[in-house]
Amino acid sequence: MQRKTKGRALFAVGLLLVAGGAGAVIGVPEYLARSAAAKASTCLEVESRDRLCRFIGGPLQMAGEPVFIENFHHAFLPTRAQIDFIDASGETWSAPPQTLTDGATIPVIFAPLIGDRQSREYLMAAALHDAYCGVGNEELSTYRTRGWREVHRMFYEALLVNGTPPKKAKIMYAAVFLGGPRWNEPDVSLAHIPDEVLLQEMEWCLEWIELADPTPEEIEQWMEERGQLLLSGEAQTIPAYLREASDPRKF
Repeated sequence: MQRKTKGRALFAVGLLLVAGGAGAVIGVPEYLARSAAAKASTCLEVESRDRLCRFIGGPLQMAGEPVFIENFHHAFLPTRAQIDFIDASGETWSAPPQTLTDGATIPVIFAPLIGDRQSREYLMAAALHDAYCGVGNEELSTYRTRGWREVHRMFYEALLVNGTPPKKAKIMYAAVFLGGPRWNEPDVSLAHIPDEVLLQEMEWCLEWIELADPTPEEIEQWMEERGQLLLSGEAQTIPAYLREASDPRKF
């Protein structure tokens, strides 16, 4: 028994030493909390939001004059103060002061399907997303410092914490995944795909989300597969899942 107790003590000290070597001293309880958080893939799985899946700062405040950007018919406003978001894995995301946002983020072509793109429950998530890839924010220290997949997934998680209903957050995530920028992987960019084709894809995806209520990982897989078909020019047919769901012989 004495040997086991000693071994546990050495293990705890080892954790402290490893954390200290990484540049910060992390106590055992915090280490264990981070380890548990690493297993949560989404904020839907995080029960306590004392440390994770929470905003620091807010509500979102705007300051300064409206900014008009070429090819956009609406104004953007700069934020007054920094907004931070800690996701389910413990990563921190920031929207610095003077982040330009229109409170929307969702591609304009999907507005008929999504509805109100500037609801209060989207605002902080949209500002965070804009800080990493939004037009007019190219000079921010955050701009495109992380990959497009990570940034779009963060938007989904921030929507959940901001109070967006889970299924609505999934629809908005799918819209950003499909129609949002893909800056660090130009080979998979869909920017050249005609709007009407993307709109049809989003309609099919929305129907699938309503029927199946998929996980965010399943949405990512769906979009990856449909994206490859779009790039190859073979995505003009209704997805197999929807064909099967509408087949009367299935019932």
